[in-house]
Amino acid sequence: MHMKTLPFTFTLMILTALLFLSCSKRDDDDSLSESGPIIHAVGKINDKAIYWKNSSVTILGKGPGASEAVGMTMNGADIYVVGYEINANGKYVARYWKNGSAVDLTDGSNDARANSIVIAGTDVYIAGQEMVSGGTTYIAKYWKNGVSVSLTDAGENAISSDIAVLGNDVYVIGERRQLNWLNPVTCYWKNGQRTDLSDQNSAADNQAIYIIGNDVYTMWSTIYNKQGQIQTRYSKNFSQPTLIQDGTSSSRGTSLIVQNNNVYIGGSGVSATGNTMSAKYWKNGTPVTLSSDDSQALSIVLLNNEVYTAGYQNSTATYWHKGNYKTLPSSSGSSLIRKIIVKDN
Repeated sequence: MHMKTLPFTFTLMILTALLFLSCSKRDDDDSLSESGPIIHAVGKINDKAIYWKNSSVTILGKGPGASEAVGMTMNGADIYVVGYEINANGKYVARYWKNGSAVDLTDGSNDARANSIVIAGTDVYIAGQEMVSGGTTYIAKYWKNGVSVSLTDAGENAISSDIAVLGNDVYVIGERRQLNWLNPVTCYWKNGQRTDLSDQNSAADNQAIYIIGNDVYTMWSTIYNKQGQIQTRYSKNFSQPTLIQDGTSSSRGTSLIVQNNNVYIGGSGVSATGNTMSAKYWKNGTPVTLSSDDSQALSIVLLNNEVYTAGYQNSTATYWHKGNYKTLPSSSGSSLIRKIIVKDN
């Protein structure tokens, strides 16, 4: 899952209710009750970082500045959430919340963000980026138990989007750009050594990494033409990547999970009308359309071989399951889900 420094932009359009219902319907059952699976989700409502547990809403961003929860993991009964909050001086502070209590990763003197978290044994790894002191260049880095490890220097802008650990190896995926932010290239670092996954013939968009067993899966999307259309590729153990070719002109992957050698990618693609982007996921490259409205799936998980995706629909935090959708409590204003975890009750 990748938190961009600039928001995603989609064409907004109102579709007919009939078209929308042909893709998914509202789920009015009791799946958010105590009898169903437990939904854990993080994201934001308006400009505040939020954690949802079923229908319960916890505001994580308690300061006066904007905040957002971007990633999440669980370790036993402990819930770890990562993101950022803007301090009183207008600086982005990279932080994580453990069971709702905030821990700052940076001191607030330079803009920084935390984008992804993984726990390996007793070690907590968090991927993100921080601006150099007194400058305008972002350094891609990760924190291990709160201690930062820089992956790049001030010679280029870079961000780290996602992180995974296999044994003693730390994998980080992200992107690097020129100092003027042009020509973004998708890359990954293994124990600090960089390898590019794309080139300057396209523009890096989103990245994700997932480890299962001893296999490392990567996913990245790139903007491939002047019209802003997007292609997505995925790879197992950094072999020749597979391009999603679903017969449409634009397929944006944002999240990744693998089960039983099946690769699931959440994201968005061209809607049935071709006039807007709608939430989708792909199973081994085959698309499943979740919505006909302005929407995107930003996170994907599986529970008992069933797919759950989450993101937003019509500016409202939404998750999809078995062809149905459900919105999470958002009071008023816009909201979205960046990460979802689903557990058996």
